[in-house]
Amino acid sequence: MKKLSWKNVLTGKLVAAACGACLFLFTLPANAGLLTFDTLPNNTEGLAVPSNYGGLQWQNLFCVNGLTNIYNPSGYQAGLVSKNNDVFNGFGNSASIYVDSGLFILNSVSLTGAWNDNLQVQITGFFRGRQVYNHTFTLSATKPTSIHLGIVADEVDFASFGGTKHTAYEGGSGEQFAMDNVNVIVVK
Repeated sequence: MKKLSWKNVLTGKLVAAACGACLFLFTLPANAGLLTFDTLPNNTEGLAVPSNYGGLQWQNLFCVNGLTNIYNPSGYQAGLVSKNNDVFNGFGNSASIYVDSGLFILNSVSLTGAWNDNLQVQITGFFRGRQVYNHTFTLSATKPTSIHLGIVADEVDFASFGGTKHTAYEGGSGEQFAMDNVNVIVVK
């Protein structure tokens, strides 16, 4: 029989508390899944991601068909992880995903610089107005970067900046990123 110590008791209480919190989260109605943007019709190119797509609200994120858009080659094409569609931050400005009520767990996202190599993207998560996550990632313009996050939040902001123009991408310029395969659990 294992001897009980304060360390074992504290560890047990912390594990029980964490399991209780997980049980609470997963007993609420949830919308979980991988958002590939491929369920959006092809005629939505250049239009804002629809409200409540995947249970989330989308600010300054727009649809693009990475295979058929006029800007090929580009990071829109290189950033495709699944099928045809990905999304981008309009004019290279900050973009957000959020919920009107409840919270979500942003498990992972794939990001690619649309025009710039070494594009920086700062990802900041908030819960009830308090910052819970902040990290900057460096992106490639020629292949997607899969970013594993595990952020529990009600809003996540994406701010892109810097990098240098990828020489093979002659059709455009700017600090846009291409986003694909958002793995998220929305808890209402």
